[in-house]
Amino acid sequence: MSKNFRNVINCFTNGVGYGATTFLLFVAFDGFQSVTTFNVLSVLIISGLIGVLTLVFDLDNWSYLVELLLHFLGTFSLILVMMWLNHWLSLQNWLNFCISFIGIYLIIFFIIKMKIASDVKRVNQKLSERYQKK
Repeated sequence: MSKNFRNVINCFTNGVGYGATTFLLFVAFDGFQSVTTFNVLSVLIISGLIGVLTLVFDLDNWSYLVELLLHFLGTFSLILVMMWLNHWLSLQNWLNFCISFIGIYLIIFFIIKMKIASDVKRVNQKLSERYQKK
């Protein structure tokens, strides 16, 4: 398999993980009455696509802010499609949806930022240890 294909698959599976966790939390705490197979599959597929959308951050010719805005708008669009497909969105709950989306996006954003910071710290520590051994 090529490196690019593996990267896409890795991003897809990471997206599925975040999406499935978020969906299960909504099922547990938001009072879903029933969950269909279509609901689950749409959440998994859309979540995977959002994960693939994170590849926008690998682009070198755009600023981080532009990449973040593209990811946010792409994620918002994909979630809207999922909500529409599953008949989960109405005009009455539009404001709640937008507030929830922004809150969840920020929570996941900060979790990922903390994970990246932890990974960088760990790698730097290993490099420091290797440098001191020489």
